[in-house]
Amino acid sequence: MISVTRTRLDNGIPAVAQATADALRIAIDDRHITAAGAVALERVLNGLAPQRRSPEADVEGGE
Repeated sequence: MISVTRTRLDNGIPAVAQATADALRIAIDDRHITAAGAVALERVLNGLAPQRRSPEADVEGGE
């Protein structure tokens, strides 16, 4: 799951990201993006996220 949050970053950089095995969290400085832009970015990124594959699919001949 990907989430995008608008916030005020202390150091003034435009964005920071944190990735785990299950999620990607992006914080964007509110001086660099609108609320609608953050929602649109989150929706587009979630639409592009690959589907999880089962471990069996990695075995030769598995699907």
